[in-house]
Amino acid sequence: MLTGCAARLNQFNTFAQAGITYVTASQSVIQAAGTASVNTDSALLIKYRPELSEAQRRERVTQSDTLLKQRLNVLQLISAHGRLLQAYFQVLASLSDPKAPDSVGTAAQGVYNSLAKLSPSLKNVTIGGTTVSSFIPTVTAPIVAVFKAHALNEELKARSGAIANEIALQEGAFNAIEAELKTDAQEQQNLSETDSIAQFASTNPLPAEWASQRLTLLTTSPSVGAADAASKAAAHLRSTFTAIVENRLDSADFASLMSDISNMLTLTQSIEGALK
Repeated sequence: MLTGCAARLNQFNTFAQAGITYVTASQSVIQAAGTASVNTDSALLIKYRPELSEAQRRERVTQSDTLLKQRLNVLQLISAHGRLLQAYFQVLASLSDPKAPDSVGTAAQGVYNSLAKLSPSLKNVTIGGTTVSSFIPTVTAPIVAVFKAHALNEELKARSGAIANEIALQEGAFNAIEAELKTDAQEQQNLSETDSIAQFASTNPLPAEWASQRLTLLTTSPSVGAADAASKAAAHLRSTFTAIVENRLDSADFASLMSDISNMLTLTQSIEGALK
């Protein structure tokens, strides 16, 4: 029985580390989403600038700046929620120590209180005309399988259902980001494709980079792929958390979760490399 308890505690610790890694990678996805939004808007402003008067240009860029600031504030809200969830995972790792004092449970409650205060604002924000709440999946609260690690057991009884909902909120937020990134990527692709066709049809010599740029514009944006990977990783993180709480997780589940997070990391690293 003691061996089984130790194994389950180790599962919670491994899960917590996976959650910390997930949030770290997700911050790069959020940064990429902000960059894509600004770049797309800038490209559109540049394209239509010659058609506008000076007064219209001033009005157009002022409106765009206002809307972009709102978008970036939403992304920062998602980022802040993720960092609080990361702090909770760090406390969960501490609770996986069989000698963890009850004071660690108090710390967990404090982090969750901050999450609960922030979450309603995030659920109600709009990305691309749709609220984040519309992207959140339905969550069934885990049924806690009791074991003898008192501090962790008490924490799970008190908040496992609520934490599952917070992970689902991350999943919904990245689904919303993915949908908007697809729109931004399509806008940029349309502009680039128009330029590429015009260059090829012209009697002027083709730019040396024409072929490589054409490959880039016809390829799915890495930012879209990273957002998709983030939402899938969040969904898997939630299902794994539920399985651990209910004491029905096997090694294959963990391996699959780590594969999802590894894929997310690979994509975010490629984005970071492209931005340098």
